[in-house]
Amino acid sequence: MEQLIASLGFQFDKVKMWRTQSIWKSFFYVVIAVLLANIVVYGVKWANQSAVGQEELPPFRITEDGLRYNQAFSFDVSVLDLTVMIGDEGETNARQALVLNETGWAFKRSGVETDLNSYQSLLDFVGRPDVTERDVYALLEELNWFYPIYIYGAILFDLVLHLLLLSLLALAGLGFRRFVPIRYKEAWTITAYGITAPLFVRTVIALLPINVPMLSVLYWATVGIFAFMTIRKIGDD
Repeated sequence: MEQLIASLGFQFDKVKMWRTQSIWKSFFYVVIAVLLANIVVYGVKWANQSAVGQEELPPFRITEDGLRYNQAFSFDVSVLDLTVMIGDEGETNARQALVLNETGWAFKRSGVETDLNSYQSLLDFVGRPDVTERDVYALLEELNWFYPIYIYGAILFDLVLHLLLLSLLALAGLGFRRFVPIRYKEAWTITAYGITAPLFVRTVIALLPINVPMLSVLYWATVGIFAFMTIRKIGDD
């Protein structure tokens, strides 16, 4: 708990004192922190999963000639961080959006524009001459088995990414050996505790209806700055 509070509060003088501890302790700290953060986020998203299958969606129909609908609407698939928009495109805080308009469809990730695709490609993919709101109900029902697999894969990917980038940042930290006495194990331990504050902020953002551009860049920049400031403190001894 002391290490959690100190690293969360950017107490560099305290963090530098832990550099001699076992690297396995730092390793398990990262594993537990990343797993807990992801479990909280995906647990809340799954609990808040929109019960679209139990609600009445406005009718619509997709054919090779285009989209026909009475009113524009949208719905969220929280676990996948996806918003589906039928008709008009609106604002969303989801990282992914599937936009269906009169003439075609487009898939967007983090607001990045993509080319408009014809509905014939969508119909060929699903193997049907048309798609209606009834097919959406069936698809969402079928996705229930997919969510645990998706969550497991997403958490595993995030954990592997953390371990890889922490190792690379620790390797970069060895560049300070000309100025401070530090080994790779010590640099890795210091860098590992740098994830505490950004991981906490990332978790809060994921639970709120907001979208922060370039969050991953800010996240790892903060980890790097934390490691740099802590290594500098070693030189003060």
